[in-house]
Amino acid sequence: MPRKTIKSALIDMLEDLRENQLRKFRSQLLDRREEPRVRRRAVEGKDVYEISDVLVSTFKELGALTVSLEILREIGCNEEAERLDSQTKACLDTGNPIFRRNPKGELVIEASQEARDHVAGRRPQAGRPAKKPEEVEAEAKARVISEGGDPGNNMLVLSRYTIQFGQYRGQTFKWLLENDMDYTAHLVAGKSTASQLKANKDALTRYSRACPDFMKEVRFHRGLEEAKVRSVPSGQEGQALVGFGKYRSETLQSLYESKDEDKISYVNYLRRMTGDPGTKMEAANKYIWSRDQAGTAAAAADTMAATASTRPARKTTSVAPVRPARNQPAINLQQEISQQ
Repeated sequence: MPRKTIKSALIDMLEDLRENQLRKFRSQLLDRREEPRVRRRAVEGKDVYEISDVLVSTFKELGALTVSLEILREIGCNEEAERLDSQTKACLDTGNPIFRRNPKGELVIEASQEARDHVAGRRPQAGRPAKKPEEVEAEAKARVISEGGDPGNNMLVLSRYTIQFGQYRGQTFKWLLENDMDYTAHLVAGKSTASQLKANKDALTRYSRACPDFMKEVRFHRGLEEAKVRSVPSGQEGQALVGFGKYRSETLQSLYESKDEDKISYVNYLRRMTGDPGTKMEAANKYIWSRDQAGTAAAAADTMAATASTRPARKTTSVAPVRPARNQPAINLQQEISQQ
């Protein structure tokens, strides 16, 4: 199937407009106040092919698409706008991930809500064989073609590769970088990958090298991997730094004991993770699980103590001593009772 270009999509869109809609489109195009502007004689009495030529020559392809979408929505042709937007997504997609950023413009490296939902709802895939490298590549190319993309664009094809191991198995490389940069950087930086999955990891590494922002995270994780998890005195594991993610500079203890809702949510997220042996994530997992177990044991002990304290005291009968009369010898009342 030939790849649709922005210009061909514009022609299709203009042909789908009714006569009155096309008239409104031309009028709105001429009424634009931003530069560059379109002259009346360039579009009046022209067919859709000539109008599309004017759009592309005046605004270039990307600009023509943006202007056309704006005009369609202004004249109430929302369905046509959505269709045009959908048809041209593949033309605009080069395969590069779009990273999430906070209001300050800083990269958001922790898992997105979509990623967390995926982990929470994923089904066990134990025993399911990983796909062969050539199968992964063939599926990626087929997906690019079905989306109207260029199968000759290596970056675009790599973006449609699917990861064959880990908690996000089955998701595309592009999705991985966009939804959990920290986890993906950990994968790329790590050295322990089964031989049959090495080709998949190597492909992920090739794809991610084109993203400077991501490679900064990879270098950070490689530093952690080289250092591994340094031993800490027994009983002081909570003083170790988290070492990864948004709270990498926090100690495990301060993160676990925090009352901040975001940190509580992050600890809950880590409870569902399983770090590779010898990594900071594994250390965090172990610390959180040990604190959870200690908390459960303490709660059980408190419950038993509270139950014991609420039991009624055992009643005992005591006999008050009888004070002897003046000048009379003392009488052992208990002895007297026994004699009766």
